[in-house]
Amino acid sequence: RTISSPTARSPFASVLLPYCLSASPMVLRAIQALAACHWSQHDPRYRVMGLTLKTRVLRDFRQRITTDQHFALKEDPEVVVVMMLLCLYEIVDHCDQRWIIHLQGAKDIIRLRRQRLTSYDPVSSFAELFFAFQDVMGRTACAKADLFGPRYWGENDTSINEWMGCSPALVSTLFSIMDLSRSRRSTDQSQFDAQASIVKRQLESLMQDPPTHSDDQVLPRIADLKKLTCTVYLHCALYNGGPSDPFVKAHVREILQGVLDLSAQGAVCNVMWPVFVAAVELDLLDAAVADPQTGALTYDRRLVLEMLTEMAKTSVSSVSRTRAVIEQVWLAPDLNASQTTSASGLNDWERYVVPVSDALSLV
Repeated sequence: RTISSPTARSPFASVLLPYCLSASPMVLRAIQALAACHWSQHDPRYRVMGLTLKTRVLRDFRQRITTDQHFALKEDPEVVVVMMLLCLYEIVDHCDQRWIIHLQGAKDIIRLRRQRLTSYDPVSSFAELFFAFQDVMGRTACAKADLFGPRYWGENDTSINEWMGCSPALVSTLFSIMDLSRSRRSTDQSQFDAQASIVKRQLESLMQDPPTHSDDQVLPRIADLKKLTCTVYLHCALYNGGPSDPFVKAHVREILQGVLDLSAQGAVCNVMWPVFVAAVELDLLDAAVADPQTGALTYDRRLVLEMLTEMAKTSVSSVSRTRAVIEQVWLAPDLNASQTTSASGLNDWERYVVPVSDALSLV
């Protein structure tokens, strides 16, 4: 699954699949490669099949780029679809720098297509959104500069996107937090405080609207959960919050409870970012969370690991890499207990999360 809500429309099914039914053999092989890679996470027998198919797709793709100078600029969105599927393959497989290479290549090709093409089809538009959203969400963890910029995120567009699980307006605010966080040391403190206050008020006042004519009850809850997660991220990135901060502790507990509630409905496949942010900002000395159905208490670390295990069954993402990063962050405070924030000049997120999160996908 690519979306959590059982009634929402996945663009992979409503936009991409109809295109693929009449697409070239290269596109079909790319889909098969991705499927085999996903299955191989639970059954190693599919690994060779996935790798063989991916190798064939890469060979055909390079040949087309080399022999057909107009391939990337044709109205047929084949080039961006193949790059999107290859990007997803690398995210599911190892989630390392290889998917970033596809992201960088897609940025250049999309720029050229926008310069040359006069109209855009739904498939191309979704592919652009896919790359731009992957770019933003992954860079919340590693704190690197974005590739795609803010053009996709209208600050007044409050309609919840069914695939993203939040509104473009929320992503716009998140983008502002990232930009401000990167400039923290080079900006005058009073100016920084004023800008941070503006972004904070924008986030607090944001109301996200369900899609028109939708009676989906799950999607608004996911959007609210991501807004809550954005609040924690803002506090950590701009106000030096950490796991022991009462504000962070209370909101992390609320996020975990929200994820647990969604899990009871089988709706956790695209809440990777909330789980990640809550996990890396856990106060590891805290108590437990109550199951909404049984009332049984589950300790926070165990709850996070159980959620990741549940997500791995259905989510087209790199749960194993996310889990590895979370576990590294959990170990880091013990290994660096003698270092203080004031001595290093880094906040908790910069000290413990950023160094181990390069090329992490959180969509």
